[in-house]
Amino acid sequence: MADHKGQWVEVPQYQRPGKARVPSTKPRNQSGAPRQAQTPAGRHSQAQEALYRDWLAQQTVLEVMFSDGAAIVGTLTDYDTYALTIASDGQPRLVFKSAVRWMRAIPEDG
Repeated sequence: MADHKGQWVEVPQYQRPGKARVPSTKPRNQSGAPRQAQTPAGRHSQAQEALYRDWLAQQTVLEVMFSDGAAIVGTLTDYDTYALTIASDGQPRLVFKSAVRWMRAIPEDG
């Protein structure tokens, strides 16, 4: 895996689809309940998955810059499709990916 310490990683803004979501009209299973939709394992890219997994395993200190210019520094403790959990100042902080503009690993030497 390439070393990403100190490099900025741009997080693209989520683009909402133009069409409204319509409930499924698929047939029901034998018990009468609607069939469960099969969803992909996650909606983030393989590139994001590799970075998050690496940062999580190494407890890398990250700087997260938000779209409004605010920033926090902390350690990634968990992530999912829409959010990150960053431990900052000893407190867990839920960060929605849609609010993040930039992220970077802070080099150990400063």
